[in-house]
Parts: sequence; C-alpha cells; structure tokens
Amino acid sequence: MENYRLKSKLVENKKEYTIQTSNDAERSAVLTVLQVNGEAMDVVTCPHPAEIDSEEILSLVKLRHDEMKGEIEALLEAYRQVMTKGDARRMYHLGTAFYYKGLHGEALDLFESATQLDSQFHQAYNHLAMTYMVLGRGAEAVKAASTAVGQRPSYADYRNTLGEALLSAESCRRAVIEFEEAIKVNLYYGDAYFNLGLALILNAIKAEDTGLFQQVLSKCTDHFNRAVLISPEYKTDTLEQGLKALRNSDLRGAFNLLKSVRDEKREHHRQEAAAFYMKFVMFPEWVTEEAVGDRISYLCREIEKNPTYVDLYAELGHCHLEMAKLSWQKGLEQFRQVLQMNNSLSKVSGHLDAVRDEYDNICRVLSRIAEKG
Repeated sequence: MENYRLKSKLVENKKEYTIQTSNDAERSAVLTVLQVNGEAMDVVTCPHPAEIDSEEILSLVKLRHDEMKGEIEALLEAYRQVMTKGDARRMYHLGTAFYYKGLHGEALDLFESATQLDSQFHQAYNHLAMTYMVLGRGAEAVKAASTAVGQRPSYADYRNTLGEALLSAESCRRAVIEFEEAIKVNLYYGDAYFNLGLALILNAIKAEDTGLFQQVLSKCTDHFNRAVLISPEYKTDTLEQGLKALRNSDLRGAFNLLKSVRDEKREHHRQEAAAFYMKFVMFPEWVTEEAVGDRISYLCREIEKNPTYVDLYAELGHCHLEMAKLSWQKGLEQFRQVLQMNNSLSKVSGHLDAVRDEYDNICRVLSRIAEKG
C-alpha cells in the first residue's frame, strides 16, 4: 500500500501550527498530528478497514487533513475575535475547546482573561487549574483550584481538581483531605478514589505524614479496586502491573505505573471531549441529535459524580431543550414536504404557521438562555 502524507502550516501570534496527516498501514488507520512550534499537541486516529484501495486511502487522508486544518483555522479566528470583545463566558467556552484540543497555551490565555473579567467565575478557575497542571505550573494550579473550591466547596469535581493540583505539588496530606472531601460529596466518584490511592502511595514515598502510614498498602488497594468498580476504564494491564508492584512494596514503581493508568484514562476522555467542544462551541450548525444525545449521556454521568453541581443540571436541561428543538425542526420539515406533495391537506396546512411559530419560540428561548449563561 502506498504511503500518503499531507502537511500544512499556519502562523498566528508568533506560533507555527503544523498539521500532518498520513496513513499507517500497520495500524489500518489515518493519523493526523497537530504540532505547535514542533511539539505534538494532539493526535487524531481514524481507523479504516484493512482491505481498502489506494484511492479510498488518499481520499480519507485528504478528508481528515482538511477537517483538522479547518478546525484550527476556525479556532484561531475565534480566538482573535473573542479576545477583543471582553466576554468572559465566551472566553471560557472557547478556552474549553482549546484545552481539549491540546492547545494549552491558548486555553491558558482565555481562562486567565475570563477570571480577570469575572472574579466569581468558578468554572473558569477550575479549568484554569487544570491547564496550569498540564503546563507543569503546580503552585499556580493550587491557587486557581483553591479559588474554585472556595466559591463552590460542595462541588466534588473542584475538590478533586484541587487534590490533583496538590498531588502534583507533592503536598500529599492536603491532597488526601481534598480527595476525601470529594468522596464525601459523592461516594461513587471513581476518579477521587483512584487519586486517593495515588496520594497515599506518594505520602509513603515522601514520608510526609506518618499518621497515614497505617495499613497503607491494603487501603490503597481498596481505593483502586473501588475506582475500577465505579469506572471500569481503569482496568488495564498496566493497572495489574501497578497493583503487583504495590503488593511487592515497590512504592515508586507502583506510583509511576498507576499514575500512567490515570493519565491514559484522562487522555482518552480528552480525545472524546475534543470532538464535542469543537461541534458545540465552534460550530453550532453541526449539532445533531446524536451529538446532543452523547452530551446528555455525558452530563448524566457527570451529575452522578457531582450531585450538587447545579451548572451540570442547567446544561442538561439546555440539552434536552436542544433535542426538542431538533425534533420540532424535523417535524416542521416533514410538514413542508407534505404540502409540497399535496398543498390541499387541511390537517397540515391549517397548522403549519402554528408549528413554525412554536419552533421559532423554542429557538428564541434557547438563545436567551445561552445569553444569560
């Protein structure tokens, strides 16, 4: 099979964005890599059937390359516009698109700007902390996450983010406290259990708080097992290797292996979320029933983790209304087709204006809700 490779470059704010797309015969996939100043930020894999001809491969390479190039061009254009308008909420939403696309420098600019414009913007502070962590700025991550927790102390996700920031700064005892607080809010928070196990291992390695040493191996094993029961995605071969190292009292080896399990799960979530945020934040015209349905399922899972996080409930309500809008739109289109075939059908023609008015009203309500944020 022939090898096909496409490469494009974009320059913005003294940064060079490179998109490279090629086919990988061994993996039966097309790979698109996004680099910023030579550093890989995102890799999108598109599997294809093993038996596929060269023309189809070339077409798929071109399609995936153009999609990624179009997304980056749209993101950069939106970045220019949003940064000049001073709208904190738009900055936050665009920041999430950049964050999940792996463009953390731009996400950082947007989240920092959003929090400067609105000091009570707890969602932006939480994502700001997550971005600082990815960039290795632990102390700043702790500060941002602490602000988010201070504004919404009963949000389990914020407690977990603060715990992760403290863990990255090797402040083990404080990290343990935050993970335990997250679990108090939600007993079925798999990520918090997994992080709690990591924090106890690191504490044993660093010998920070001897009060946490008692039965540490059995406690850690129990936390990891609980995490797996709640979130089966954690169950990998690397997890088994990490638990084996833990049983053998190889704390450093266990910590590194188990941390890689967490990072792998997080990367999988990032790739899943990237597609959603691009569609919902950047291209609302791409919204489909499938996309909204996926978002509803995602929000239901997040609410299970964060039962007191009111913003999740609000977004879930918005998504249900969005689904209703899409269904109403389809109904309206069907009635129009009916009248094209038979414009004398009174059961439809007599109510088409009312149907159109109701659809327009749904659109107006959704727009007002979005404006109020």
